[in-house]
Amino acid sequence: MGFSSQHPAKLSLTLLLFVLCILLAVNYGELKATAEIDWMDILGEGSSLAVVIAWLLLVLYSRPAGPVTNGLYVGSLLLVMSYQLNLLDEFFQYPDSHRLLSWLESIPAPVGMLILTLGLIGWHKEQRFINQQLASRELHLRHYQLLDPLTKLYKPEYLLAVLKRELELQQQHQQPFCLALVDVSQFARFNREQGMAAADLLLQQLSELTLVQFRSGDLVCRYSGDKFVILMPQSNQATAHSLLQNATSQLSLHLHTQLHWTITEITAAQQVTKPQRLLSQLWQQLQKQKQQQTQWSLV
Repeated sequence: MGFSSQHPAKLSLTLLLFVLCILLAVNYGELKATAEIDWMDILGEGSSLAVVIAWLLLVLYSRPAGPVTNGLYVGSLLLVMSYQLNLLDEFFQYPDSHRLLSWLESIPAPVGMLILTLGLIGWHKEQRFINQQLASRELHLRHYQLLDPLTKLYKPEYLLAVLKRELELQQQHQQPFCLALVDVSQFARFNREQGMAAADLLLQQLSELTLVQFRSGDLVCRYSGDKFVILMPQSNQATAHSLLQNATSQLSLHLHTQLHWTITEITAAQQVTKPQRLLSQLWQQLQKQKQQQTQWSLV
């Protein structure tokens, strides 16, 4: 979203004031002769004006509407006005009887500086509050170690907590959900032959590609090593099967390795209450599947 769509009125006012300053200079002043123009002054004052215009546009582009943004904008706008008139008087000569442009050139600058300073103080307070919030969240994640540092997926501890909640909700609403366990075929061999860096890259790619293949409400976790668990809430086995088939076909286009999946559908009738037991059953099913040399297993 650009500044034209966020602050159309402010942008229009800026352009209007810019044109108005030019019209005032043309109306009240007379063009100086070329010999009277100091090009070094023009270079310095023009550079200052360009910098202040850049400040104003950055404020309009990056800031949402609000009191702090208004302060930054008004302060920058007054500086633009003052610096523009300061630049224009290098080209125009004003009669001594007209003091308006001199006042408009001198007075807005210190007022704009003051307002801009107050706006920067408000911006600093906002940023300090945001940093505190981010630091608090980061500390929370570090304390509970919820994220796997390599894949950036959730760890088993978080999976167990979510599974416990899903089992409780299932008993209340009789809504099934599905759980899948995926295993990278011959990962240990791949690690030995290709090296740890290539193996880590494979896991990262698998994580990223898997995430985009599932729904926003599904949960993908790194369970252990090369094994990942996918929780699909409010899904039956047919839905989970379709999702995993689509994911497998997409992953096979990008990953040069075979994946083994096993899926289980959990219903209220099964009376499963322990997340650890559920994951243990899924693990055993995957081992059985691998012994049978099959890629898919539905239970």
